[in-house]
Amino acid sequence: MAGTTSTSVQQLYADVVADLQAYYDDAVLLPNQAFILNSFDMSNSTGNTLRIPLTNAYTNGASVNEGTSIKDQAQSNLVPTAANITLTKFGVATDVSEESLEDGGAGVVRQAVLTRLSRGLAQAVDIDGFAKLKAGITQETGDAAGANAAFTEHFVMSPECLASASKRQPTVAMWYNPNLDSHEFRGTTRHGFVVQRPEFGCKVTDRTNSFASPTANLDNYLQAVSTLRSQNAPEMADGSYIGFVSPKEEFAIAKQLASIGDASIGSLSDIGNRALLNGLIGQAAGITFFRSNNLPDAS
Repeated sequence: MAGTTSTSVQQLYADVVADLQAYYDDAVLLPNQAFILNSFDMSNSTGNTLRIPLTNAYTNGASVNEGTSIKDQAQSNLVPTAANITLTKFGVATDVSEESLEDGGAGVVRQAVLTRLSRGLAQAVDIDGFAKLKAGITQETGDAAGANAAFTEHFVMSPECLASASKRQPTVAMWYNPNLDSHEFRGTTRHGFVVQRPEFGCKVTDRTNSFASPTANLDNYLQAVSTLRSQNAPEMADGSYIGFVSPKEEFAIAKQLASIGDASIGSLSDIGNRALLNGLIGQAAGITFFRSNNLPDAS
């Protein structure tokens, strides 16, 4: 593009606005129906907090002698509790100089802006979601003594462990700064998470500061699956739980799998976007594993 005009800049902005949601969806990992069954849209409601009612555990029925009180033998009352989601605003900024538009071309600039805004917002949302899992889940396997930056928290969870809410989909604003001769893009979104069922998740702590150090093995993940099943935690549609692991943990797990790339790979037909397609590393021990670089450390 030899030069820029107000029309071409507005078209660039319109293209970015139109495509930001799709690019964000491909990059973000947590707000996905495969992982989170309870997702809420708050865009048409007031306030920044969502209260989710939760039922208490049921009471098993009991054998009752003829003529005796059923209530005294097995009373199962509904005593609801609640989990609250508080929304957080996430933002990312990128500036495009007039010279970049003149020399780089609208297509190149559009791709760069989309990538920076969508990935910046998506990473912020993922980091917040995993931080909520770390804070909310108390069940743990692996090296539970690890409590510093050399250890990473990995997660095995039911799709009903975490809940999310969104009030503002990824949105971008733009204006021209004549002093800097620059077009300034500002992307924002408002999202929130809460661990509504802590018993439906399990942390697997492992030292992952080098490829030689991971000590967690499939036994730890089998223990996590057993822990969730003992809580009657619902599974995904394919009958497995969700496992989020770091790249180094992926390496440690892959070494223990008989093979990776054949029948142990789970079906991709129900996976919603490219981020999940690229993140899926295999299925073993009743877990479908997904790789993420946004997992928190154990400090």
